[in-house]
Amino acid sequence: MDNAVRRAAPNLQNFIRSLTDANTTEIQKYIAEITSNREFHNHLEDRRSNFGSRLFSSWGWGISERLGTVLYVLCRKLRPDTVVETGVASGVSSAYILCALEENRHGTLYSIDLPWEGTKQSGWLIPDYLRHRWQLIPGRSSEKLIPLLEKLGTIGIFLHDSEHSYQNMLWEYQTAWGHLKGGGILLSHNVDVNNAFPHFCESVRVKVLLLANMGGIVRV
Repeated sequence: MDNAVRRAAPNLQNFIRSLTDANTTEIQKYIAEITSNREFHNHLEDRRSNFGSRLFSSWGWGISERLGTVLYVLCRKLRPDTVVETGVASGVSSAYILCALEENRHGTLYSIDLPWEGTKQSGWLIPDYLRHRWQLIPGRSSEKLIPLLEKLGTIGIFLHDSEHSYQNMLWEYQTAWGHLKGGGILLSHNVDVNNAFPHFCESVRVKVLLLANMGGIVRV
């Protein structure tokens, strides 16, 4: 297990346990599964070396490996039919989600994103062998999220990681919440930038769960 993940393991496991009925054995199994998946990590390193060396100076951009591990474990445990995320950038979160769906042999990830100016297409980091489970919807979430959710009906997991303004974050939470199935999870990156996440949690009367700058809640 990666040293950073090992140091974070107790809090990471508590966060996952609070969002699911996964026990410690299950969580540790899935953590070991993703950290030892050399095919996946080798693909990420190759793509980062080939396409990202001029854009990023380290592994510390966007969703971290620690939070990517959380996404992987949640998707492995819940086995969602559909996952929706807003904001892709290089595609770290997308890659971890897709790796879990591939291990499940089930599910599709729908991602809404505006490509970064001056970079390659959104999700350039995602390994080719995982892309058959991925659908990218180019555009703003303010224009694309409602039509996508209406098309899908219900979803298993929603992840916000697009524009981190209070108004946009709160609007995305409100919009996605009604489409989450029972037991579905709403996740948000960068919840520390404003009070949108705690304000939304208060409005729907659910407990705020945090791991670093990731927030998560369950729709009962």
